[in-house]
Amino acid sequence: MIKTYPTEGILSTKQAQSMLSKLIYSIEGISGCRLDPQTQEIVVELLPVAKLFTIDKTIEALIMKERNNRIIGSRTYIDNESGSGDGDDGEMKQISDLFADDGSVRRDFAVTLNQQIDRILAELSVRHSAKLRSYPSMIPIPVLQKCSYISAFPQNIHFVSEFPHSLQALEKIRETGDYESTARLSAYALSPAVCFHCYAELSESRLTGPLVLTARGTCFRHEASWRLGKHRLNEFSMREIVLFGDSQFIETKRKQFMEEVWMLFESLGLKGRIETASDPFYFSEESAKGQLQIMGNMKYELVVNTGATSGSFSIASFNNMEDSLCRPFHVVGTDYKPMHSGCIAFGIDRWVYALLACYGNDYNNWPIRVKEILEQPAANSFITTI
Repeated sequence: MIKTYPTEGILSTKQAQSMLSKLIYSIEGISGCRLDPQTQEIVVELLPVAKLFTIDKTIEALIMKERNNRIIGSRTYIDNESGSGDGDDGEMKQISDLFADDGSVRRDFAVTLNQQIDRILAELSVRHSAKLRSYPSMIPIPVLQKCSYISAFPQNIHFVSEFPHSLQALEKIRETGDYESTARLSAYALSPAVCFHCYAELSESRLTGPLVLTARGTCFRHEASWRLGKHRLNEFSMREIVLFGDSQFIETKRKQFMEEVWMLFESLGLKGRIETASDPFYFSEESAKGQLQIMGNMKYELVVNTGATSGSFSIASFNNMEDSLCRPFHVVGTDYKPMHSGCIAFGIDRWVYALLACYGNDYNNWPIRVKEILEQPAANSFITTI
């Protein structure tokens, strides 16, 4: 069953798109939702279990919240999309054996490519004097609270539950199989990003100069099940480079990374753009934060265009957090003032999917230049001397 909700004359196109991004995480019992570009209607695909009254009220409430939001569009920093094609559906069928339908399993060459991409990104980090780190997949809930992540992005969180270390509780589980009434929340969540661990590590620290850290981690975000696929996952690999220093250092380094990553992107033959962006704040009341990010150029995203089959999606972001995270963690400089920080984040699985969508699963047929970059140390391929 499909039901439509009009927005023309009520919301601008950008407001409707913003409202749709929240609707995805606001209702269950649907198998999809989209904005019709012709009619400007919200189109919702309903499952048999859908509670229509609840869905109607939810959409009505979201529209009312979005009406007063001033939405500023993204601005392109650089692109190479002129004259790019629409993609080839047939080529996508050739790579389907490398992925499970929901993207949860990567096989054979997709695994190798994942390792090759991360090696290049790790070498890029080290060239900027990044210190290597490894962090766990779980993160203490108080750390996320200090980052204001749970209140701003509740739609993303996976909490970890546990059984009490209690004889009576454990016997009850064995005898009855009643998991739900016995389980409790632990002190941890599954980590939605790698960078938060860096702030926790440096908490209450006084740094004598700039610092660059890098780590690869497994990240978790609660996606609507009907959206899961080759490049959108509940569990994914992320390489992050986290910068600490004064405001000039953060901006200088961020620009260097943007330029060098764009060089890599083009050298791999990919099409897309770097554009201003904002974090996916769930509540309309906090949309102003996202607009400030866009107006202040605080966040850029590298968006790959894979053509008609999979469209466009972000594969990297370049963020300037100023002192917003160092302040709550009391990471200060020699003057005892909160340091500024930045984060460069790469969705490794998305890079892999973008390359496979572009070239297919037969590595023998890939361009020689692309294979040279993947097989050689990054310093010998695309990065110029700093």
